[in-house]
Amino acid sequence: MLKALLEKRAGLIARMKEIKDQAIGEERAFSEEEDKKFSEIEAQVRSIDSTIDSIKRGEDLANTTIEDVADTSSRSQTTDEETETRAFADYIRSQVTGTQLRADSNITKTDNGAIIPKTIANKIIDTVKDLSPLFGFAEKFPVKGNLSIPYVDSANDNITVAYATEFTELEAKSAKLASVDLSGYLAGALAKISRSLINASDFDLTSFVVDKIAMAVADWLDHEIIVGTDGKIEGLRGVKIVVTTASADAITFDEIIETKDKVKSKYQGRACWVMNQDTLTKIRLLKDGNGRYLVNDDVTSEFGTTLLGKPVYTSDNCSKLAAGASVIFYGDFSQGLAAKLVEDQSIQILVEKYATQHAIGVVAWEEADCKVQDAQAIASLVVKAA
Repeated sequence: MLKALLEKRAGLIARMKEIKDQAIGEERAFSEEEDKKFSEIEAQVRSIDSTIDSIKRGEDLANTTIEDVADTSSRSQTTDEETETRAFADYIRSQVTGTQLRADSNITKTDNGAIIPKTIANKIIDTVKDLSPLFGFAEKFPVKGNLSIPYVDSANDNITVAYATEFTELEAKSAKLASVDLSGYLAGALAKISRSLINASDFDLTSFVVDKIAMAVADWLDHEIIVGTDGKIEGLRGVKIVVTTASADAITFDEIIETKDKVKSKYQGRACWVMNQDTLTKIRLLKDGNGRYLVNDDVTSEFGTTLLGKPVYTSDNCSKLAAGASVIFYGDFSQGLAAKLVEDQSIQILVEKYATQHAIGVVAWEEADCKVQDAQAIASLVVKAA
């Protein structure tokens, strides 16, 4: 079929050439009839070209293996990432040197600076997840602006079950709906970069900036989730299940057991502990009546230590043992926490501010929030006030 179409196309092209040559030879414009004929033939040629192209594409697809498709997709993704990585570094250098950014750089300018390309923004967020387990555990909502998350308030649920008698009406009661509202709090991360590094063409500027920003964001998010800030991110301040110690300067193992058991069985499967390293050390030094340590290291645990069979995550942002402080958190943070970090991040380059330090500043802006979304999933141990 393809051969026949090619032959027909050649014949039509020859006919178009005859019409054109005749008009040129007679030094005149196309007549109305010639113009109409020429257009009709041209339309036939275009139709044949479209059919031939479809046939060739069909043959290519028929000869394509699954491995070929996967390889093509992988090459495309790599190309996009390499392009945006190079564009990100070029943008930073262009702000320092004053050179014009290429038109195909894939960098969008806004009032807050330049939008970070998606692959770079994802790298920053992925790194944050690796560095800050609490943010990684939390259920993420990458949505701009305010977000309301509805849930059934089971603690105040009116639905009841009772014995019934045939032909007697059941009394209908409804479940109470409550909601957790996530806001969009603006935050900025500042990284200073030596001009000497920027001027080095073989220096991986993008990776350097991503790591610097990610470390700063991770530490800040960890602090806000654990400690929170008045009028801003609430984080674990919203924990409702609280166990208070009997002493203002000590923790007993009984109180640790009580904290764990306050969390219902439904949330125990993926639960873990969060505390300061100093608090963990004090707990590890607890002994039973025979002088044996109550806590043992577990090399199979993700964090190297287990407490009552659950992994322990330590953070400097958790309070040390102090009167009135929340020193330990326990629960399933994947169900208990709701967090947002909008991926549409932007950067600004501060050229003059650090000129006397032979450096520039890179400010990354993000929108974030975090709250307890399931009060039954997390419990805290609070030291008795003095």
